[in-house]
Order: sequence, then C-alpha cells, then structure tokens
Amino acid sequence: MIIDMHRHPVALEWFSEHFWREFGRMAISWLGRMDMSVDADMLMTGLLPQMFDTDGNKHLAQIEQAGIDKTVMFLFDVGLISGEPQVSIQEQNMTVFKMATKYPDKIVPFVSIDPRRPGAKEFVKQCVEDHGAKGLKLHPSAGFKPEERATLELVESIAHHRLPVVTHTGPSVPPTSSRYCEPIYLDAMLLEFPEVPVIAAHMGYGYYPQVLSLAQHRPNLYVDLAAWQPQARDNYVEFAQIVKTAVNSIGADRILFATDSAFTWPLLSEAEYVFKFRSLSTQPPEPFRLSESDIDLILGGNAARLLKL
Repeated sequence: MIIDMHRHPVALEWFSEHFWREFGRMAISWLGRMDMSVDADMLMTGLLPQMFDTDGNKHLAQIEQAGIDKTVMFLFDVGLISGEPQVSIQEQNMTVFKMATKYPDKIVPFVSIDPRRPGAKEFVKQCVEDHGAKGLKLHPSAGFKPEERATLELVESIAHHRLPVVTHTGPSVPPTSSRYCEPIYLDAMLLEFPEVPVIAAHMGYGYYPQVLSLAQHRPNLYVDLAAWQPQARDNYVEFAQIVKTAVNSIGADRILFATDSAFTWPLLSEAEYVFKFRSLSTQPPEPFRLSESDIDLILGGNAARLLKL
C-alpha cells in the first residue's frame, strides 16, 4: 500500500491577494533556476490554475496515475500573517471533509487551523467527532510558536485520540515566516504529549540534521519527505544519501512518503516521485540503498499504522 501523508487542495480564493503575489515572486525565481522561464501573467493564468481543485477530481487522477492508494488531505492556514482569504478556514475545512466523503477509500482528512483563532480548540474537537478528521495540521509559519500554550491546548484536545499532528518545519514560502519553523520549537509538544505522533513535515528541508538529531531522543517524532522532489529529480544520489541517513538515524519506521501536492505538480509527477522511492533499493550506490522492506514501510506501512488503517 502507498499512502501520501501530505497533500493540499488549493483554490485561488483560499489565499489572499498578498499571499499569491509574494508566493508568485518566489515561484518565478524557483522555476527560473530550473530553466523554466515564467512571468507573473503566465504563472497566474497558466500554471497555478492547474493546481486549483476544490472537489478532488484532479487529485484523484494524480493518485490513480501514480498508484497511490490513499492520501492525507489538509489545508495551509496562514491568513493571520498574509491576510484573510475570501473563503474562511472553517469553510475550507468543510470542503476537505466533503472530498473525503466523496472519495472515502482515497482521501483521509485532517483538520487545519491556526491555534490563535477564536474557537480553534472547539472547532478541532467538532471536526474530529462530527466530520471524521483523522489528525491535525499546524503551520507555524503563520506566526505562532509550536511551544506556546494555545498550540499545546489544541494538541491536547486530540491527544486522548492519539491522532497524529503534522507540523511544518524548515523555511516557509513568502509571505509566511520561517521564524518558528525550526525543529527545536517542537520539543515542548513532544515532551508534553509523548503518546501523540508528531510529524515534522518536509523533514525540515535544510534543517534535516537537527530534525533527525531531535528525533533520536524523541520516539514520538516522525518525518515526512514532502517537497523533496527537486533533490530526487536533480541529484538522486544526494537524495538517496539523505534518506539513508534518516533511516540510519531513526529507523525506517518513522519516515513517511509525502508529496506536498498540488504545489509540487510542476516539479515532478507523483508517479515519478513514487518511482524514485521504489528505486532506492537498486539505483543509488550500494552504501545508500534501502531494503525493500524499508521502502514498503516508508511508502505506506508507517502511515497505515499511524492512521490505524
């Protein structure tokens, strides 16, 4: 079984104009480094609309093409730092739950909300009990600390269910802030809720040595490999070496396959990303290869265990 542990539905009206303007500047620069010449008009009218999907049909097509059996779906609540969108985060969450109802065998919904929002704790509780949320997604790039009391109270509201918490780590896209996305800010959460699996999204990107070092001492800290597509595509040996380092550091049983779709669709197809993982047993130099059993755990076995599938 292959499970994508990190996926976003995206819509134009789900983010502010300020967000799209600043995100666009970064995207144009990023794509330019990959020899893809894109201007602002092309990005906003050509590339970005390909990602927009509020009913799940585009995501389902990608999943089926890649041979992904299930995917975790959640949002990206950054309205308090980038400006509120036209559609509230509460309404956006309801759209995710509708997608999961439409595709119950494919989409596993998480609830996503900034812990500083009024009624956030009650909203999370309602989403778990009434709408089937299977976990919580946090994005500290909105300007809050994972160790502050409001965040810990949000985690506390689901702790007795032992549901996983996914939280962004590593640099974050503009106009959001990277300030509170360093791995060490997770320590209070990890210590206060040892029964809660906490997933460091993106394995911290360039902060991955810090994430792995912390995870060696915190058995409830997991990592996902969302948005590592550029490394897998452009420097496969380095990618394999990093994944092998993670396996050697914390074991294959705490590493999760993830895509960060739809934001990563222009970088590498989901089918190709799955193939890159499958090839880790044969393609890299011998010291960086993984066993087939480790690959199976990373691609889906670990996620199935965390999600109680």
